[in-house]
Amino acid sequence: KLPLTVTRMTGRTCGACGVEACGMPIKGGKGETAYGMGSGQVFRLAVAVVAVFCSPATGARVALAPLSQQSAPPSPSPITFNASMGSSMVLQSAPARACVYGLLGDGGTGATVAVGGTGTSAYKVQADITQGGWKACLQPTAVGGDVTITAVCTGCTNSTPAVIEHVTFGDVWYCGGQSNMALPLLHSFTRNATVDAIRAGKYTNIRIHGIEGNMNPFQPWVTLKQALATSPALRSGTTDDKFTALLGGAPPCDPAVDSDCSALMGFSAACYYFGESLSDSLANSSAGPAPPIGLINTAFGGSTIEQWLSNDTLATCKFAGESSSNQEWHDTRVLPYIDMTLKGFTWYQGENDMHGVMGNSAAKTGYSCMMQALVQQWRALWSATPNTTSSTAPFGITTLATSGGEGATGLQMGAMRQAQTAGYGVLPNPGMPNTFLAQVYDADDEWISMNGGGPCMDHGYNQSSPAYHCCGYMANASLCPAEWAKRCTNMCASYAGTKEYMGGLHPRSKRIVGRRLADAAFNTVYGGTAAYSGPVLSGCTLSSSSLTVEFNATTLRGGTVVLQPYAAPDFTPYFHGHGNPAFHSGSQLYVQTVASSFCTEVLRVNRSNSTSDVYCPTWAGGVGMSSTRPAPDGRFPSFGGSGATTTSDPTQFNEGWINLPIAAGPTPTSITVDLAPLKGAVPTAVRYAWGNVDCCDLTDPDIYSVHGCIANCPVMGSSGLPANPFIAKIAASKCECVAPQVCSE
Repeated sequence: KLPLTVTRMTGRTCGACGVEACGMPIKGGKGETAYGMGSGQVFRLAVAVVAVFCSPATGARVALAPLSQQSAPPSPSPITFNASMGSSMVLQSAPARACVYGLLGDGGTGATVAVGGTGTSAYKVQADITQGGWKACLQPTAVGGDVTITAVCTGCTNSTPAVIEHVTFGDVWYCGGQSNMALPLLHSFTRNATVDAIRAGKYTNIRIHGIEGNMNPFQPWVTLKQALATSPALRSGTTDDKFTALLGGAPPCDPAVDSDCSALMGFSAACYYFGESLSDSLANSSAGPAPPIGLINTAFGGSTIEQWLSNDTLATCKFAGESSSNQEWHDTRVLPYIDMTLKGFTWYQGENDMHGVMGNSAAKTGYSCMMQALVQQWRALWSATPNTTSSTAPFGITTLATSGGEGATGLQMGAMRQAQTAGYGVLPNPGMPNTFLAQVYDADDEWISMNGGGPCMDHGYNQSSPAYHCCGYMANASLCPAEWAKRCTNMCASYAGTKEYMGGLHPRSKRIVGRRLADAAFNTVYGGTAAYSGPVLSGCTLSSSSLTVEFNATTLRGGTVVLQPYAAPDFTPYFHGHGNPAFHSGSQLYVQTVASSFCTEVLRVNRSNSTSDVYCPTWAGGVGMSSTRPAPDGRFPSFGGSGATTTSDPTQFNEGWINLPIAAGPTPTSITVDLAPLKGAVPTAVRYAWGNVDCCDLTDPDIYSVHGCIANCPVMGSSGLPANPFIAKIAASKCECVAPQVCSE
């Protein structure tokens, strides 16, 4: 018996064949498993795979070795649908043409696909055949319907047709990324409200599907009520079910009494809440009711962006990470879906690239280049068949919360968020048109993770005090200060009620992520007229006593800039969510007074030498290797992350940042920075929310008792969306951003 999946068959495109291995299981006949090879290139494997090669003469892609001795040959296999398809699925509605595809049966030479049911007239389509695979693109179909699709093989020894039922048409969204996209609903604070809403009859238009990953089980297409009525143990057909353990339940799991063990709880929280919030927005709009929404989760925890791109594409970006696993998820999690017509994509990733080069798309360097390339490559792959997925299909990106820094300093986090916009500071932009963005730097775990530190626990960051834990986990609760023990009741309850996953790296506040992403999609893709972004820097004006920062009125769409109250900066021995000690609260706006120290990202002259001198590349606002400085002490890059002036050397690259107070500006779309604390020094650069951002006011006596801390940063739009982080030089009394971003208005 073959294994359920082949995780990876090859790491590179086969030049002679012109196809790539996908490793996607296809529903096959008895005693076999088939694997898709991309763009309709498919092979049935009735024997074990031992090697992969390409024959220029035949185009073959696999070398095969026989199974153990068989007493009889397997039964002839019938025609099948690809495992990415199934009953209860959502196919993309008109004006696009949705496609269905799969594997021919033994002896098959052709295939005919019949479509019938409510919401469509009955018709047939002759499928295209390529190397044992079939693909048929259907007529553009209106939203809705209850459709049966039947694939019949011509010439198959086994003439059994393949059938999928209760198919409907709507919008299909593909969700990719790493662990914060993969994080299951089980680990979301709002999961119980979600279950209650579904059981009450809401969100009947949403259907889900997902490929197996290291944090999510394989999820065949189901409605949400079906997902609630299915347990991972039942789905896998075993009593020793790894997915039940993954989801925190003890097998056997009874979905009738424990919703936390349902299949729904294994699905991506961020992907689901995007669909839920988008459904709410569409239902409440004049265009309502909301159409069927199909959500596909392919995320894989711990993955890098390099794994989601082809090696050929990676070669176009300097400083891409080098690993034997590059292209892995491109082959096994992207290519199996490229024949499925989509409405668009959402992407939530970056943590495992935090120690790489963030770069600049204009210079074709680092993550910035790769992010832009991923958008372009996915659109090209999915739109290869005319009139299916649009060549400019909408693409949504979620930036990282501070807890996603993986130990990197704040400067890297600032550069990462900039790189996630390809260096423009906002989406959409000229380099990434028809994209949208959810900023979540202010949306770390609302109640502070047990592994991340906070006022309810001390993990020893402050070496003068012993470690304690007010909730009694991992450390001695008796050492918890009495004041905090009383204030931590709700915080401790949040941990007991919603288990964390690997600490603060994965904030459990996922509904706000999905809602912000959906709001941006609704107001860019679906014709909404509200702001799709928080305030975006458009320029600044320097006077002798103040700096006026102006924000783009167009992106605010008639809205204004709103300043939320903030407390004075407070340096603490713990960090909200995850990471090293840092400043909390404050305005989050800093200025620099030494022009030669400006740099958005510092690199080593010799990247393989930890003691090498450092320099500021021209694409990061510096002069390149013509000006180098000794590497700072400690972990590189270890400078300027917190904005601390007591330990910051203003002569070093990107140090010397000074926190300043802000107030409402002279226009509804501006703020004013008070320069009095500089005592006559002239600012040469300004930044806001750049890096490790923690806006929690720890002087608030109700924090972590009456309420948690989320969406608390000072500069917001009247829409409720946070300002986009920014960094800019100040020259001739005006702001000057690093290209390709423009902020000289």
